[in-house]
Amino acid sequence: MKNQTGKYLKYAIGEIVLVVIGILIALQINNWNESRKARILETDILKDIKKSLNGDIVNQLNPNIETILQDLKNINDIEAAIKDKLAYNDSLNPKYRSLMFSKAFKYEITAYKNLENEGIQIIKDPDIKNDIVRLYNMNYPELQNYIDNFSNNLIAFFRPEMRVKFKFDYTNSDEVIYIPINYDELMNDIVFMNNVLTAKINFQNIYHALNNTKLDVENVISKIDSKLQY
Repeated sequence: MKNQTGKYLKYAIGEIVLVVIGILIALQINNWNESRKARILETDILKDIKKSLNGDIVNQLNPNIETILQDLKNINDIEAAIKDKLAYNDSLNPKYRSLMFSKAFKYEITAYKNLENEGIQIIKDPDIKNDIVRLYNMNYPELQNYIDNFSNNLIAFFRPEMRVKFKFDYTNSDEVIYIPINYDELMNDIVFMNNVLTAKINFQNIYHALNNTKLDVENVISKIDSKLQY
């Protein structure tokens, strides 16, 4: 009886050990599968964010940088004409448009929203994760704030002054011309000069924000590329 009991206990213990080992192996396989799925999801999200950021550069940042550089040139020419008391020249007329047209920055947010829905922690590299979060929660909103500030000034000050002190020529549908009603008075108008200087500051702030944001976007893309290649 003792021998049979001993054999039974050894057999039972062996069965228990085999069951435990089987459970551990199953858990390990399950964990491996979950980890593999998480890495695939991380890769897909990073690819989507990279594609989105490349789109932002091509469709938003580069065109806005080009436009704002032209606005800065226009406003500097207008400021120089006022300060140097230059005689009227109709070459200035197209440049006044910088005090009439609004700016827009519509970055792609879908890929980042998908990341938020999945959980930011899905990105394991803390450097990439922090840069992406900072870009969408700080850089883009800060740039938008500068553009919004210009829009507020445009609505409250620039356009009302332009409508009173300029004649709008729509002869050329491709480019509206703004002709000063009284150029000599305009050159000595403190309110108009204040608007010009305010617009210049707005344009400078937007330009610097655009360039800094573009550098940050390119940096994130570069890090994502390195991660995907690894």
